[in-house]
Amino acid sequence: MTVPAWHLDAETARQYADGALATAFASSVEQHLVACPACRGVVASAVDTQRLDRVWNEVVDRVTAPRIGVVERLFQRLGVGDTTARVIAATPSLRAGWLTAVASLLGVSLLVARSGEHGVAVFFTLAPLLPMLGVAVAFGPWVDPAYDMVSASPYDNFRLLLARAVAVTVATLGLVLLAAILLPGAQWLAVGWLLPALALSVLTLAAAPRIEPTHAAAVLATAWLLVALPALRPRADPLLATQASVQWVSLVALAAGILVLAQKRRTLSAQPWRI
Repeated sequence: MTVPAWHLDAETARQYADGALATAFASSVEQHLVACPACRGVVASAVDTQRLDRVWNEVVDRVTAPRIGVVERLFQRLGVGDTTARVIAATPSLRAGWLTAVASLLGVSLLVARSGEHGVAVFFTLAPLLPMLGVAVAFGPWVDPAYDMVSASPYDNFRLLLARAVAVTVATLGLVLLAAILLPGAQWLAVGWLLPALALSVLTLAAAPRIEPTHAAAVLATAWLLVALPALRPRADPLLATQASVQWVSLVALAAGILVLAQKRRTLSAQPWRI
């Protein structure tokens, strides 16, 4: 006796398309569909094409979405919005290459600092410049491959530069502070570079609306080198950069930079600008 061929009826096809069949029965249906073009046609006609398109679009979005990096994930865990975290994480001076270069330069300066009395002056010459240079390359057409895309983000550039500058400064200061703790000599030497570093970074940021950060950093770096390099002379004080006069001038410059930023906050946040 020949067993008649079994095929899906319209109701079974609809339940299968809706995912309403029991697991065992659904497995049997799937096995049948592999070998039966007619039943595949019945199921296709029962499928909600709009729902199928939504599912497919979600799959495409999930597959093509860029991978979230460590920096971006860290910002998200700190409560920063997804879009803001992404444009900050794209900062050139937050990338592994830049931070590795900073760490390597600090390592070399530490070796020099331990080589002799005046070696520590090399560290105090370089340490305040590193956070400022990180701020200078945080945002600009010549250093950021994603500059055009970031400029089109729903933020005014000043707010974005401020967010990036804070992130870069914190990251770089952390590396410099770790290196400073390893300096030979008194423990207070570990923070002698902090005020000059903050002052240079804030002044670079305060000048950004009118002067490209890399240009401002070049001028400020030259000024700092004129102050710090004399400490390398044989009979000079190797701790020249930590003297009270330098610290007071740095404090005044830091306060002035913060005041400028506070005054420009309202006017600059109201309209976008381009570096």
